[in-house]
Amino acid sequence: MHRIVAAGLAALGFIAAAGTASAVEVRECGWSANAQFIVEPWEKNARTFYNGQVRVAYLDTFGEPVCCSTLLLIIAPDPGEDALGPLCRVVGDHDEMGFQDIAFDKLTARYDPNKGLLIVFPYSLYVDGIESKHGTAKVRVNLATGTIVAE
Repeated sequence: MHRIVAAGLAALGFIAAAGTASAVEVRECGWSANAQFIVEPWEKNARTFYNGQVRVAYLDTFGEPVCCSTLLLIIAPDPGEDALGPLCRVVGDHDEMGFQDIAFDKLTARYDPNKGLLIVFPYSLYVDGIESKHGTAKVRVNLATGTIVAE
């Protein structure tokens, strides 16, 4: 009986710790960065910053996986001398998952000359397949250093 209670308390501690972790992950573009996943209409679901140098688009992988099929795509110039093309990153939840939803129409951006462009957008995540939680993602794009990172 004590082992069951201890295991249950340990599981609750793990769940509580997981709930406080950042849900935003920036990763290299993969299969989900395909142009066919840009949400239509493109005019409403894609934006540019830095005089068109940084492009951001709202992606949905046709509802698969059901829990977390939406992502943010960010394409920016690669300042490296040996760059073969632009930097391409997707922003999603942890472990290669996306979000339940992104409020792309509420996406904002502000520029700080010392840090670069900060992109901010609201998102929702499934908690247990039924309930959702809401959060705000912050991603920094620094053209000088060639970095795109979650904050």
